[in-house]
Parts: sequence; structure tokens; C-alpha cells
Amino acid sequence: MTALVTGASGGLGRAVARALAGAGHDVAVHYRGDAAGAAAAVAEVEAAGHRAVALHADLDVALDDPAGLDARCRDLLDRCETALGWPDVVVLNAFPQHHVAWGDLDAAAWDAYHRAGLRPTAVLLRQATARMGTGGAAVLVGSIEGLRAMPTHAPYAVAKAALHHLVGAAATELGQRGVRVVGVAPGLVERDGLEAAWPEGVARYRAASALGRPVTADEVASTIAFLTSAGASGITGTTVTVDAGWSGAPGW
Repeated sequence: MTALVTGASGGLGRAVARALAGAGHDVAVHYRGDAAGAAAAVAEVEAAGHRAVALHADLDVALDDPAGLDARCRDLLDRCETALGWPDVVVLNAFPQHHVAWGDLDAAAWDAYHRAGLRPTAVLLRQATARMGTGGAAVLVGSIEGLRAMPTHAPYAVAKAALHHLVGAAATELGQRGVRVVGVAPGLVERDGLEAAWPEGVARYRAASALGRPVTADEVASTIAFLTSAGASGITGTTVTVDAGWSGAPGW
């Protein structure tokens, strides 16, 4: 079995690569800028007894060059196939996050954001699933912000909400071939230095979540590993929230 994970050089993507290796997959580790992190992720997959390869690709291309985006996505998949085989699992995790004040969201800002996030995800999803056999699975990593927006996060929240809808739309199209599409919406994910950098935000999250804490990257990754497994063969077209109960908190 082969999996391709985008944005897998660190954080959640790297945890997903480890979890999928633990589930029996060879893993193609996509990265954009962190070659050292990608190499470390490859080493972790290999330590679990599976093959791995680091694949660089910059999928952020100009709006007036759709052919360029198609070509870069195709090249990434071709290199995955050459090294490990065509992926039967693809986890689309790479997605930028920027804070932009509402007054600064002119047409250029909106276009730049969606060019870098939503378009590559949709195009790579289409190409990756085109040659998946029955039983293939794609996971789109959304966000709780696609469910509930936050100040200065408008383009990110809107794009993640669109991503959640893309899960259902793609699942409807691909289900007749036995290919599943599922989403995961992580909450606040723990990382080194998070609480020191944003103490008031972490405190608010702890107070609002049922479990009284953020989630870990490994918790989200384990959910993704399950959703791509045979045990989840009846699950498609839906997004699973992994947020320690934050989204279930009372809104008043």
C-alpha cells in the first residue's frame, strides 16, 4: 500500500506519515520548503519498516496559469508512482494560514489565498483519485474554522468551509468507483511553544473544550489512519471533527 501526504515535513503532516506507516503504508512525503523536516519524516517511516521518499513540489502557481498547476500536480504523482507506486491513499494536508484584517481583503488578497490553498487541493484530489482502484481513499484536512469563523481568519475559514463541502461533492462523484473521500476537521493542535506564544488563546480553548485541552497531532493522525483503513470502509462524504469537544460547547 502506498500513501501520499502533502505538507508532511512537520507538524500534523509528519504525524500522519508516521501513523500511515504504522498502518502498513509506504509513504511519499511531500514538502515545499523544509527539506530537512521531510528527510526526518522519511527516516521515521523507514524506522517503522516501510519505504518512503521525500518529494518537493511548489503547487502555488499563478491564477492565469492553470496548465502549470495541472502539470505540477501530475509531476508530483508521477514521481510518487515511480518511487513507491500510485497512491491508494492520499492525505491533502498542505494549506496556508494567514491572518488578514477584513479591510485588507481586496480581490487580489482573496485570489492569492485561494490560489495557494483551495485550488491545488481540488486539482490534486482530482488527479490522485483518477487512477485509484476500488478501495482507495482520500482525506482532506479541514478545520474547525470551517465550522466557526474567527476574527482576521476570514479567507482561511471560508476556504476550509469550501473544503468540507468538497468532501461530499467528490465522494458523490467517486463512490461509484469504490473510492472514498473523507474529511477531518482538527481543533487547536498542540505544538512546541504554542502556549507560550498564545497563552490567552490556549486558555480560552481549554475553557471551551469538553476535555479541557487542545488535541495532539498524533490524535488527529490516528483518526486519519482509521478513516483510510478497511475498518472505515462504510465512511465517505463526511468530515470528522477532532477537537477535544470544542465545537460541541454551548454557544451562549
